[in-house]
Amino acid sequence: MSTPVFQFGDFRLDAARRELWQGGERLVIPPKVFDCIAYLVEHRARAVGRDELIAAVWGKADVTDNLLDQVMLRARRALGDTGEQRRYILTMPRFGFSWVAPTEQTSAPAGVAPLPAAAGSAALSEPVDTPAPAPSEPARATVQPPVRRRRGAPWLWAAGIAVAIAAGAAALLWRPVPAPPPAAAMPEATAALVLPVEVKAEGAFGWVRLGVMDLVAERLRLTGRPVLPSDNVVALTRDRGPWTRGSPATADLGRAAGASLLIAGEATLAEGRWRVALRTILGTESPILVEGQASDVLDAARLASDQLEQALGWSLGSDDPLPADPALSLLLRQVDAALLADQTALARRLLDGLDAEQRTVPEVRFRRASVDFRDGDLDAAAAGYRSLLDAVSAADAPLLRARVLSGLGNVHLRRDQPAEVETLSDQAIELLAGQPPTAELGRALTGRAIARSTQGRFDAAMEDFARARIVLESVGDRFGLTRVDVNIGILDARRNRYAEALPVLTTAADRLTAFGDFTNELYARVALARARLELLDPGSALAGDERLRELIQNEPSAALRRYASLVRILVYNANGRLQAGRALSDSLGTDADAAGDTVMAALAAAVAARAAWADGDAVAAVAAARRALEADWWNEGPLDYARTWRILTLAQRQASASSEAAASLDGLRRWASDRRDGGIGIQLALAEAALAADEDARAAYEHALTLAEERRVPSELVEIAQAYLPWLIDRRDFARAGVIAGRTAGWAERDYDAALLQLRLQHALGNLAGWRNALARARSLAGERRVPEALLQAPVARGQGASDA
Repeated sequence: MSTPVFQFGDFRLDAARRELWQGGERLVIPPKVFDCIAYLVEHRARAVGRDELIAAVWGKADVTDNLLDQVMLRARRALGDTGEQRRYILTMPRFGFSWVAPTEQTSAPAGVAPLPAAAGSAALSEPVDTPAPAPSEPARATVQPPVRRRRGAPWLWAAGIAVAIAAGAAALLWRPVPAPPPAAAMPEATAALVLPVEVKAEGAFGWVRLGVMDLVAERLRLTGRPVLPSDNVVALTRDRGPWTRGSPATADLGRAAGASLLIAGEATLAEGRWRVALRTILGTESPILVEGQASDVLDAARLASDQLEQALGWSLGSDDPLPADPALSLLLRQVDAALLADQTALARRLLDGLDAEQRTVPEVRFRRASVDFRDGDLDAAAAGYRSLLDAVSAADAPLLRARVLSGLGNVHLRRDQPAEVETLSDQAIELLAGQPPTAELGRALTGRAIARSTQGRFDAAMEDFARARIVLESVGDRFGLTRVDVNIGILDARRNRYAEALPVLTTAADRLTAFGDFTNELYARVALARARLELLDPGSALAGDERLRELIQNEPSAALRRYASLVRILVYNANGRLQAGRALSDSLGTDADAAGDTVMAALAAAVAARAAWADGDAVAAVAAARRALEADWWNEGPLDYARTWRILTLAQRQASASSEAAASLDGLRRWASDRRDGGIGIQLALAEAALAADEDARAAYEHALTLAEERRVPSELVEIAQAYLPWLIDRRDFARAGVIAGRTAGWAERDYDAALLQLRLQHALGNLAGWRNALARARSLAGERRVPEALLQAPVARGQGASDA
């Protein structure tokens, strides 16, 4: 399968990947600017009218000619087409625009899904037009999408556990245990999916596109059938389509969504009356077409929904749970549409326009608190949710009260207060127990699971994840399932189950690409890279680096960009790409210092210390380790913190600073004294072995091996062997050395450190043929690393009298 690529001048435009290149440089331009250029290029055989271009790029949103002119001006600037003689985009007076540059169309292999331009990046700092789909206010206005605030990302495995909820109170789902199926083993597609409706109306009715979609989906859901949540649909259909019966795109959408029934809609306003038509485009033998007509668009949508339920043979659902006041019902639909389009500023303005009495309605107050939460105003959100708890009783409105409890729980989750999250989740679960499954019950179970996992109570957490997954799977939340699989994989990795984490994370990351959830995809791919390193498969980790780089470039959170870059450094170092690792490390350190991110600066120093120690530079390792340990970051990564202490101890000893090494070892012992983690125990044992007398050293090494056998993490076993094998060879204990090398031999074909262990053993044994093979293998994996000089010299065969003790 291939996708078109257009070449004009020194520019190259890849529409599928949403990339515009000039020479060897990828240009970063606003999304709508790219869309306008791409549409004109694709229709270069004719002139394109202004109305056609607006409809193609913005849909049916209310777009002014002035806005279009501004976007076209930016398009010309991006192409350098600002002279009197237009080379690319020619204005056709009183009509539109025409693409006039000689253009060659070629093909490129289809790759991963394209990335949108990152909100908040420097190139996009000037005002940007409203993205489609975008609900409009009652007045004509262009609303700039807000940049959502995110909290800083914790180090390594802890990072992904709360990301989906923290990024917008989205539901997370967790797979059943024990022996859960991999993420790829999703249930058969049984859910229905309602697409954004096409709006044919003059005036400010952009909100109808998502508002009617959400209403129809909600009413179908009340029949007891699983219907894909609207946020799933928005994510899956953004910048995709058109959706027509029998088209490959429609079939692909159904597969991606896990939906067997797809419903398209159209809302038309003519002579003051709305007509809402719904039709099936997937899942029925022949198309089903129904419609409803009314003076109010929501009433027309309700009538059409009822007709569709009857045509499908479904039992009619109850009325939608919005206030009886038609005007308020209409406005709340507009608010919900704005939130689906991620336009919290618009939602807030709509809520601000209500009168004093309407603002007291619980559904209004709930949305106000939700807008505050999504905008990052946690104090206002908490106050709003708490006041609602006093006003909404469990007897009168159990579902709304549960939603409020979950909302307040999300505030505490953002504040890293897991005990409070658990208490609030307990209350919400108790309220919803015994009722039909709802997304709210799934969220409450998930919130409690996350709270428990954060507190290290993994078994209890997994029980809640199993229950949550069953509940939310039954309501058809494919997006939530995928986000949760990311967190499942990360949790597996935190429990040292890297092999189990790999397939879950791999499948989830690919699905997140389809959903356009690039932040959670970044978490998934970072976790994948680290898992592959722990499994001693650095080549596979490096193979994913290009996608990781793309995601980092487009991620609006600076903290997450730094966190992901840190893992890229580990990947480079593990593959022997030392120059690239040092360059990225220097850049990361500078960035962290400039941002005042002391923890990230310390983590970067810890990685630098590890690299220096591996390179044999004890002085540099001491300096970097000391910088790293100046900050208190142990709770971000206890194992890496302990490793940094060990490196400092060993590097000081090698630098002939024995007293300082002993003091560092004492410091590590004090810090580790009340910690029972086996990984920390391994680092302490290796540090003690390095400074101990022979018998005590052997005991310490063997203790580290025992811990490693319990944890079954390949990277830890090699780390122990790197210290223990030379120690055994120095003491001519070749029998035990052979056992230690044998335990790591299985990874020698793909990991340099494991290959080097085999080379050391063969050299020590004087096995010339074995040494040659091991040397060739180590050199093939070394990259920019230097094979130790002593191991490059041909070995001397061991005499018959050599000790094998």
